Amino acid sequence: MTRSLIACGGSISVMLLALTGTGCAPPAEEESAAMTRSAATSDPIPCAAWADTVVANTGGISVGAGTLVDSYQSSLGAYGGSNVGSAAVVQAATTISNNGGVIRGTQKQHAPAGFAVIPVPPGARNLPLGASAPGTLSIGSAGQSITLAPGNYVAANVNVSAPGAINVSPAGQVRIWVTGSLNLGGNVNPRGIPRNFAFLVTSSGFVNINAGGGFFGMVYAPTSGIIVNGPVFGTVIGRSVTLNSGAAVHFDRSSTCTTSTAQVDQSFTLGANDLSAGLYGRPVFEAQSYTAGITGTLQVVAIDVTAIDTTLVARVQIEAIVGGQPSNVVLGQARAPHPGDLSIDTVIPFSTSIAQVAGQQYAILVDYPEAPMFFDGIQNTASWNGSDGNAYTAGTMFSTFDNGATWQSFASEGFDLHFQTFVIPN
Repeated sequence: MTRSLIACGGSISVMLLALTGTGCAPPAEEESAAMTRSAATSDPIPCAAWADTVVANTGGISVGAGTLVDSYQSSLGAYGGSNVGSAAVVQAATTISNNGGVIRGTQKQHAPAGFAVIPVPPGARNLPLGASAPGTLSIGSAGQSITLAPGNYVAANVNVSAPGAINVSPAGQVRIWVTGSLNLGGNVNPRGIPRNFAFLVTSSGFVNINAGGGFFGMVYAPTSGIIVNGPVFGTVIGRSVTLNSGAAVHFDRSSTCTTSTAQVDQSFTLGANDLSAGLYGRPVFEAQSYTAGITGTLQVVAIDVTAIDTTLVARVQIEAIVGGQPSNVVLGQARAPHPGDLSIDTVIPFSTSIAQVAGQQYAILVDYPEAPMFFDGIQNTASWNGSDGNAYTAGTMFSTFDNGATWQSFASEGFDLHFQTFVIPN
């Protein structure tokens, strides 16, 4: 079946299953691509998580009456007075339902975060301390309070009730993996820097943050529902999040990742804009392969997309090239920061760290998961712009119309799609 790749000043007809395009001119967006990127290479939690306040990873957020979401900076002292801001970020994969709460900051609906469960690292110390295997840590009184030195810990279940506490000394990073239930009501890392403390929940139940104390840190539970009834100074990330009356989440701007410079690694942005690959919903992906030039962590990509349906948000995935085609094993994924056109200056950061090795080939896959399912003749949702002159010799364009069961390479035609990758070197 013959389809057209629309070119500026003409069209090129090629034999494809279904590849269409409309328009050639990239949008004129003014978003900066300055690559001072956040990175914390020693922290298993992705930098993108530390930039958020309340996240429903795959579900929705319910905000009750009498709740408050805002920000402060722990580097300036305690929350309150002049140290109160409006830099909170509330993000839901589906909807944010506000029933009378106050949100001081940015709200993002229909924006899945793509956060993944972080596995327990080797060498994590068992809790309770001294146990031969991860058990249940229960703290219900001042006498049962514990102090943890910086490091990685693991427990099957954690229950903290007032006036019990988990303290950190000396100051430093404490990460506690919880493989079962987490119930908080006492003081955790009281008056500490939120960045120094995090619970990482690997289960798929519910996390309860109750009144009676104060939690200074992050709850990272991307597959668990979170119910908040008390104060949190930091971030909560769950499958879904419910903020009940009396709950408060105060995002700490001082806990965002320390800065490191991500370098431009691979880039194909020049040349004639004479090729546009149609982007659709399931089961269609367009992909561009590239050869990594830097061994390190892939932080950000940029692509050149002209939208037809300006209400939908693109998804970007990274896969290794195996046997000359995308492996269908997703190394990481992200959503575009907004619907509509994406210029090559629009950065798309990944929510998980993606390791890449110099000389290895990888593929950037793009689709629109919320778009109607593909059928022959359907209008494409957007077009990924590029060139047919083989101007990027270290990779090529690929297409699949069966969710990766088969891939078509366009190396012989010299087709390449505009992209950039940004990497923090090892």
